[in-house]
Amino acid sequence: MATRDAASVIHLYPIPGRFSKNANQRDSPRIGNGSRPAVEMRHRSTGLKKIGAIFAALAGLSAILATPAARGAAAVEIEIPIRSGGYGTAFYEATARQFEKLRPGIKVNLYGDPRIEDKVRVRIMGGDYPDAAFAPYLSWPVLISAGKVRDLSGDLAGLNWEGDARWGETFLPGALDSWRVNGRVYGVPLSYACWTIFYNQRMFRVHGWTPARRWDEFFALCDRIRAAGIAPLSLTGVYGNYPDAFLRAACYDLVGAEGWRQLNDLRPGARLDPRYIQSAALLQKIGQQYALRGWEGATHTAAQLAFLEGRAAMTVSGSWMIQEMAGKIPEDFELGVMNFPVFPNGVADPSTIQTGSDSFFVFATGDPQRERATVDFLRFLTSRQRAEDFVRQVDSPVAVRGVPLAAFSRRMQATAALIAQAKEAFGMPQVMLEPPSLRQALTDGRMTLMEARITPQQFGERMEAAASQDRARAVNPDRLEYRHVFLGSLLLLLVGGTATWLGVSRWRRADAHHRGPPSTEGDSAFGRLRASVGLGFVGPALVLYGGFVLLPGLAAFSWAFQRWDGIGPRAWAAGFNFKSLLFENDGFWLALRNNLYLMLVPAILVVPLALLFAVLIHRGVWGARMFRVVFLFPNLLGGMAATLLWLNAYEPHGGLVNASLVVLGRTLDIDWLRGFDGFPWLAQSHLYPALIPIYLWMACGFNLVLYLAAMEGIDPQLYEAAELDGAPAWWQFFGITLPLIWDVVIISAVFLVISGLNAFEMIWLLTSQDPSSASHTLGTLMITSMFKEFQIGRAAAIAVIMFVLVLTISAGVMRGLKREGSE
Repeated sequence: MATRDAASVIHLYPIPGRFSKNANQRDSPRIGNGSRPAVEMRHRSTGLKKIGAIFAALAGLSAILATPAARGAAAVEIEIPIRSGGYGTAFYEATARQFEKLRPGIKVNLYGDPRIEDKVRVRIMGGDYPDAAFAPYLSWPVLISAGKVRDLSGDLAGLNWEGDARWGETFLPGALDSWRVNGRVYGVPLSYACWTIFYNQRMFRVHGWTPARRWDEFFALCDRIRAAGIAPLSLTGVYGNYPDAFLRAACYDLVGAEGWRQLNDLRPGARLDPRYIQSAALLQKIGQQYALRGWEGATHTAAQLAFLEGRAAMTVSGSWMIQEMAGKIPEDFELGVMNFPVFPNGVADPSTIQTGSDSFFVFATGDPQRERATVDFLRFLTSRQRAEDFVRQVDSPVAVRGVPLAAFSRRMQATAALIAQAKEAFGMPQVMLEPPSLRQALTDGRMTLMEARITPQQFGERMEAAASQDRARAVNPDRLEYRHVFLGSLLLLLVGGTATWLGVSRWRRADAHHRGPPSTEGDSAFGRLRASVGLGFVGPALVLYGGFVLLPGLAAFSWAFQRWDGIGPRAWAAGFNFKSLLFENDGFWLALRNNLYLMLVPAILVVPLALLFAVLIHRGVWGARMFRVVFLFPNLLGGMAATLLWLNAYEPHGGLVNASLVVLGRTLDIDWLRGFDGFPWLAQSHLYPALIPIYLWMACGFNLVLYLAAMEGIDPQLYEAAELDGAPAWWQFFGITLPLIWDVVIISAVFLVISGLNAFEMIWLLTSQDPSSASHTLGTLMITSMFKEFQIGRAAAIAVIMFVLVLTISAGVMRGLKREGSE
């Protein structure tokens, strides 16, 4: 655009020679018939020449300033937000600067953020698209189906950056398959991960063990390792993709590329195939017989540390483990790499590797110039030289061919050789491409399978049932199966009954107040506040509150009655979202059960304990000031920081909780306490009981401060009179303290109710942002529905239900406790 504007500016002004010539022709002296003198004409001609020269200089300057190479004026500016995860942003920013030097007419605005998806997602919902993005957890399937992402198939058929091959042929086998949708490619990968089994080479050499090539050899190896008193494998149960690597590898080996495609395409019966069941049985055997104790509650970093510390001989991870654990791998640790074994009857090539890639996507902005510039930048990013620089800088494999083995670090060379020797590769299914029911069923069923609570056949049946639900929903989105008619009706009756009871109680109190003598409450020497004056005080705050809270709330409320994916057109859904949640959705009722648990159980423990500590401090127990600081400290951290602390404290091996219990058991010689070594606190079956200490630690301090502030407002003469009457301390508490602070107790109870119903961050973090159905709360279910399943209407309906429940239950608690307190 700038170039065209420059040209138009230039054409407005004649060039100097032509301007001067025309001027001389027009103003040449004419002798006779009243013409001006020749001298005057010459002066005028000279003046016009000077003016023409000035205009020509200005035109030239305008042309220079309008060119793309001019300082501070780029012809094309492209914006590329990226996720600054393990690889950071330094390499990508350096690539952008180099590209700008090679393409002076293009400026690349590249920036990163660990939570870039949240920022870009809001922009997409507002219709403000960047030019490209590296954000793995955006709603790419929805964007692709809506035509918002550029199909790169034609670009990949063109030349690469060096111009010596087709661009698509410069990538490793399977690298472009991660985001191949309906035969078209939408993502360009750079980083390339290879799933492998890492093993301790020194340990293997000392014991005479050798890496296994077949599964029967692998299990025989595990038996020998276990006989030596060492755990064969360290696994994580919190991040399910890691143990799933065994299921994926075994399944692909048995079914081959075509069978793998059928699984990903939700082909009917694919998950009831005996080969899929056999793969599930292999995963169950590993979890039951060969995993380090406590794996169910271990994070992936804890599992890797257990391996590096020698507690286990092997672990499973992607090639990023070397970069992720940088600084924690001992210098003398000999890291071996083993590809997944194969079955004797497997159909895939034994050299096949399991991979994963992070891809860049180009948005279809409708501006051909910017789209071409963005694609050109991706060509440069995936050139051989930049790929080699990426390997040297971040020590990670890349999806581009031709990087020399010498570019990899000593520890990464074995993985690089494995990748180079592979004749075939398959990618793990992209999380955002997995259908919602199947993804949730896998999260739920994986743990129950590995804990042997279901058989491999039952696991396959659950996966097939979930795939059937996704197929049926794709055919008929309005399909509704009434499975919870009683529970849904009961909840509606309870909410409606509570609202009616509160309304009647309010009406009776208002009527009694109206019939009684006139009240003098609020009378003062200043008289009643006029409405206009009160509006002057409250008006500005009300306008701000309405604009930033009420109006967005009403908009979200309207979404609850629509079917919308956040990108495409909205469709009126009436009450479908509410009916689906209340009468069909199993996950909703499991989440509500968990919310009720978090609302009641912590309150039963927190309120008495906080009251006890408040009374002790109020009575001047030794160290009262110190206890105030200690109890209030958790509230200074914030919910996320405190949860992350407890996440580390609950690690099965090396975590503070288990280590303390084991030391206490050894000191007191109690076997029961010593048995907590490796206990999986964060496993699905133990997660919610493990939340109680966290709630006590975080909530006691806040409630203690509330109670203590109320107690310090009580007249000391009341206690003195009670002591003179011989009243014991417990009677003073129940007869004086508790009645006088009862209103504050009610407020704290309401806070606990609200926090229990709104519980989100604690569960979200402790379940690696992928809770099972049995671990969901309404808050996590809402976020999952919105940002993983792209059901904006259903997420808004959950928010409306949460609002109604919070309002109704809070009002009910306040009214019920107030009545009991007054009596």
